[in-house]
Amino acid sequence: MTATQNIRLKYLYSPSGEANHPDEEVLSVYRDHGVIPKSSRSDNFNKTPENVERYLLVQPGDLVVNRMKAWQGSLGVSQYRGIVSGDYEVLRPTSDSVSGRYMHYALRSRHMIGEYRVRSTGIRPSQWRLYWDQMGDIRIPLPPLDKQLRLADYLDCEIAQIDTLIKEQRLLVEMLRERRASVVDRSILEATDRRVPLRRIVDVIDCAHVTAEFVVDDDRYPVASIQQCSGPYVDLSSCKYTTADFFEHLREGGRAPRSGDLLFVRNVSVGLVSAISPETPDFAVGQETVLLRRKAEVDPLFLRYALTSSEVRYAIEGAMIGSTFRRINVSAIRSLPVPQPPLQVQGRIAAHLDEQIARIDTLITESERLIELSQERRAALITAAVTGQIDAWQES
Repeated sequence: MTATQNIRLKYLYSPSGEANHPDEEVLSVYRDHGVIPKSSRSDNFNKTPENVERYLLVQPGDLVVNRMKAWQGSLGVSQYRGIVSGDYEVLRPTSDSVSGRYMHYALRSRHMIGEYRVRSTGIRPSQWRLYWDQMGDIRIPLPPLDKQLRLADYLDCEIAQIDTLIKEQRLLVEMLRERRASVVDRSILEATDRRVPLRRIVDVIDCAHVTAEFVVDDDRYPVASIQQCSGPYVDLSSCKYTTADFFEHLREGGRAPRSGDLLFVRNVSVGLVSAISPETPDFAVGQETVLLRRKAEVDPLFLRYALTSSEVRYAIEGAMIGSTFRRINVSAIRSLPVPQPPLQVQGRIAAHLDEQIARIDTLITESERLIELSQERRAALITAAVTGQIDAWQES
């Protein structure tokens, strides 16, 4: 082969069903990292079964595909020997004219991921699967082996620099978040030594027994749930809607949110809390949240900061129940210890924290944007190299 050809994957790889190697190391496939030892990551919560005899053997150079997430880019050429779940596809190279390093980049390029998406089958994305019968017919640009090696060398160098930048920015974001938390904690601790149960200063209004009926017509009201409570104020920019009758039912029962209330998440993302501003339109609440309505003099923004402090966060962690579905009971929310300094002190602390947190959040946003741009640059560079827009001989 002397020129780049578009070759079907089925002429380069063949399924390998070799199993029954229970003593081998368990591997995982990540969208961002490819094939790596499962033990090398702390964010993989999928439990490995005791019996792994049906797991498939992976040799260095094998292509491993997560059938369920291939359309997201969850596949890669392995550098390791080990075993993966039988739900994965393990494909062994059948040609001497391919470089595993080049194929790892080429198979994860934007063009190829688009092909996986088109050829995956299923009713909805969460059920999509990519099977070898469809994947094997995809054509991939395959230059001569020496050019593959040069492209792989070039990409290894360029991608390493980009990945270093991304890693540095992620560390910076982590440090900034720690800094934000410490600023809140210090301000709350310095405010007062006095702690009272949350029920002393707010009514905790539970709407768990009221289920919203979601609608798409014009006669509707926004519904705030977990996603709408990720910031300082309730954000209704992307939410579901319910009927006017349901909202009136909440209003008549005193359960309709109003300015000055706080919305506290009690299920899944337990402890998220957002304030309701005077500009927020009328809305209903989902079952995952409870309303906190002031019954004593308290600054809602100060209370929000107090509820996100490490002290209260620790109490929340200790009160949560459930193993896979984490939640906190309303009685436990009412018992959370919160500081109660004088109202004017609360206002000063809230204003100070608003200013400090805004500065830190600006830096976090800038770093996250740089990470996003770097990831886009990474993907574009790989695609350009694989599709022949980069001259491997010149660049190397």
